[in-house]
Amino acid sequence: MSRTRRFIGGLSFGYLNQFTVTVAGLWLTPFLLHRVGQSDYGLWLVGTQLMAYLMLCDFGIVALLPRETAHATGRRLAAAGGEGVGAGEEDELPLLVGQTARLVLWQMPFVVSAAVLFWFLMPSEWEPLRRPFGFVLLAMVACFPLRVFQAVLQGLQDLEFLAKANLGTWLLSTALTVALVIAGFGLYALAAGWVMAQVLATLVAVVRARRRFPEVLPARLPKLSWAEARTKLGSGFWASVSQVAVVLLVGTDMLVVGRVLGPEAVVVYACTYKLALVLANQPQLLLLSALPGLSELRAGASREHLSGVCAALNQAMLLLSGAVVCVVLAVNRGFVAWWVGAEQYGGFLLTCLVLLNMLLRHWNLTMGIIMFSLGHEKRLALTGLLDGVVTVGAGIILTLLIGPAGAPLGSVIGLCAVSLPGNMSALSGARAVRVPELLRSLAPWFWRFAALACACGLLAQRFVPATFPALAATVVVVACVYAALMLPVALRDPLGSYIRPRLPSFGKRLFRAARLMGPA
Repeated sequence: MSRTRRFIGGLSFGYLNQFTVTVAGLWLTPFLLHRVGQSDYGLWLVGTQLMAYLMLCDFGIVALLPRETAHATGRRLAAAGGEGVGAGEEDELPLLVGQTARLVLWQMPFVVSAAVLFWFLMPSEWEPLRRPFGFVLLAMVACFPLRVFQAVLQGLQDLEFLAKANLGTWLLSTALTVALVIAGFGLYALAAGWVMAQVLATLVAVVRARRRFPEVLPARLPKLSWAEARTKLGSGFWASVSQVAVVLLVGTDMLVVGRVLGPEAVVVYACTYKLALVLANQPQLLLLSALPGLSELRAGASREHLSGVCAALNQAMLLLSGAVVCVVLAVNRGFVAWWVGAEQYGGFLLTCLVLLNMLLRHWNLTMGIIMFSLGHEKRLALTGLLDGVVTVGAGIILTLLIGPAGAPLGSVIGLCAVSLPGNMSALSGARAVRVPELLRSLAPWFWRFAALACACGLLAQRFVPATFPALAATVVVVACVYAALMLPVALRDPLGSYIRPRLPSFGKRLFRAARLMGPA
């Protein structure tokens, strides 16, 4: 199966997964608010964000494994020339996986110590969360070394299976959560659902890797010298720094709001940006699905081919992200009021800042994924860390001054001051993408997007859809107008070279579906 077909298969089921989670989440959040209570639910949201800090204990080793697996696969295919695989290339993947697994096992004492320390240092006002979160920490420690299998599957681009597995485990864990909440277990129900999701996803990945790809798994763990471990830790260090930066950027806003304004304000903040967060996952899924393929291309593709792929990804990312901005601007106030009540809406300013931050972060994420796939993790890590420090500092000050809207505004300041100029400069230096040409190629998208976004903002001030039919109709109208405006942009190269050849087959499938749904 080609890289493009693996990518499309994983992306399709990934979007199905996101759609299911979104629809179920629309019901789940008000259900939990009513049954668990706003204060306890706010504590749970803050606690789950803190889990991101504990996952940093792997020092970036597992985070690098998908890229290195894909890169090794690309080297193997390039060396074989499509005619077979030599013994040296066959041995590279099991050695890579085995050495990574051994290094992860060496890290387990640090993981256990961090989990115990975190549990004992929980503040006294979080006492209702302490015991339920103890089960979460135990599950995290138990599953920590087995994350290697999920990383290997991602690197081998078994994306369709991973998407199906994620959907199945989410459905089962959600059903368990709902049943236990109804039975009156409160925060213990949320903890049990989280534990079940993690354990099931891990076990499924282990079984899949052993049955489908046994040739990439070592028969036993190879020896790992200190020199080899130091080399891996050196590469992983910068990936770990990048993970710290990511946690500061996307895993601290609710902590800041909760610490400054209290757990009840966290719920208002989370409900206001919930729709943007859910829809923002769609463009992000596009990039994460493309990362293994980019890493594989790095091993054998020409610089011109790689540059074209990167520019197409950037174009696709902004097209999708712009659609999210326009839709959420038009409906967010009415959506929050219909979903959980008007008292949980944080205001138009908060909505605008959340969406601006999302759009700019998507653009920056595109450049970051390209840099990571090309091996520039050191530059990416330092830039991201500085961005994170500025974001958190500015977010704390602005939240004290203007309330919840200060958290996304601080992120916008960090991004514009640090990451965007830094990553553009790095891409230009790496000659992966010509930045002036990249900016010029975005002009047709930008003026169309800016005009429609302003129109949606004005619409939101004059018209608030209050019922589900009104919300659905508004979404359909805005999406159709956006699609009509952006279709000429999508059909332009470089993205158009991937879309145009697939339009005839897509049209045929659409016609067949219409005939099946039509009258007999």
